[in-house]
Amino acid sequence: MLNIILQNFHLEKLFWIIKSKLKYIVFCGLFTGLIIGAFTFFTRTQTYMAQISLYVYTNPDYITDNGINISATDISNANSLLSSYTQILKSNSFLSSVIEDADLDPEVYSIKELKSNITSSAVSGTAVFKVNVFDENPYNAMLIANTIGKLAPQKIIDVVKSGGIEVLDEATLPTEPYKSTSVSMMILIGIVIGAGFTMVIFIITGLLDTRYRRVYEVEDMFNIPILGKVPQITEKNENGTNKVMLTEESPFVLREAYNDIRTNLLFMGQGQKCPVFAVTGADYDEGKTTNAINVAIVFANMGKKTLLIDADLRNGNIASEFGIEAEPGLSEYLAELSPFVNPRRQVRENLDIITTGKIPPNPTDLLISERWKKLIESKKNEYDIIILDTPSIGVVADGIEVVNVATAFIVVVREWVSRFERENLIIGRLETVDANICGFIYNGIDVKSADFNHKDYVNGGEYGKYSNTSVQH
Repeated sequence: MLNIILQNFHLEKLFWIIKSKLKYIVFCGLFTGLIIGAFTFFTRTQTYMAQISLYVYTNPDYITDNGINISATDISNANSLLSSYTQILKSNSFLSSVIEDADLDPEVYSIKELKSNITSSAVSGTAVFKVNVFDENPYNAMLIANTIGKLAPQKIIDVVKSGGIEVLDEATLPTEPYKSTSVSMMILIGIVIGAGFTMVIFIITGLLDTRYRRVYEVEDMFNIPILGKVPQITEKNENGTNKVMLTEESPFVLREAYNDIRTNLLFMGQGQKCPVFAVTGADYDEGKTTNAINVAIVFANMGKKTLLIDADLRNGNIASEFGIEAEPGLSEYLAELSPFVNPRRQVRENLDIITTGKIPPNPTDLLISERWKKLIESKKNEYDIIILDTPSIGVVADGIEVVNVATAFIVVVREWVSRFERENLIIGRLETVDANICGFIYNGIDVKSADFNHKDYVNGGEYGKYSNTSVQH
């Protein structure tokens, strides 16, 4: 899984995932914030603080002698006693006395809990120190603080045998919470947690989705050129299928896409009088057969005498696309059930077709036979270009077997259908048999994509006049 994520990681895709899922991320963040905020509102705690002020003497006699003047030395000596007094006030024996004297419930107020709820601090430059008591009950906070003030003088004298303390200010009943769980803060934390968790889930899910989404994802993986980008067509035929076969009424963007492919293929015929291009793909539903047909049509349109052979002996359907009979055809000839194979002549101007014939039990054997090789060699003398529609290489091995006659392979990938790992598989298979892969046809590209060359002509203009109803917007 990690390898897939790393292979699929790209900043552009990362930002795209976040942008495309932003409304869900925001919704989940707000929803989580609302849930946490509601829970906090009904379960929040408020803590009150009661404070008592105590004065430290170095000599117990100072407490009752009003004629004594306290010097700076006395204050300094008193400060030295503060740490000892603080430890006494938080000792187990003293706190036990506080619980008993204040008549507190020992099951609610344990010594450990009481110790954690009491703090003390010295007032700088004086012999005064303050004791703070925190409690969810404001009355109990006051009660505990004043009980400390009541018991502390005698306890300190009994233990230290030196100095003493006097209560300066008794604790009063606190009316405002010292601190309270912030509902707004918890809502904000909930929003951040909810949105962050949702975003991470979407990012991981998106990076694990290996379907091709942009052209650069193909280019980054393979050192193989893109022959052309075929747009997604949504206009329907009467039978409910998309109008993807090239006709004179096809939208400009579709016709121009195959013109680009034809131009690139003209330079890849390796100087042969009649190059043989095998069109293949990794899986079904990638548009392999449609592209084989349209590549053949676009060559025929330029006056090239073109032969289209349906070599998919397992699932060939070129005959049905043109509304002609599939039998007899290629399989009968290769199986020596027929002494010759007759192409369907002039299905389109300059375009002949050899159909599959009856589906044979041994298609792989037929496509490696000498009879197959001789057929292609003989047809090279009659035609300017031959297009082979082969089986999907990622499904069966038949498509690879035509390497014995093909000048080059054209691999069809389809946006949001073809997957990285499947393309890796078939490219590896083709490279293993030293097949010449001349390029990819990137099929089904969104016309609004930044990668689409002719998006400016989709809506309006002389070039795009047919595209308003034919191409997905």
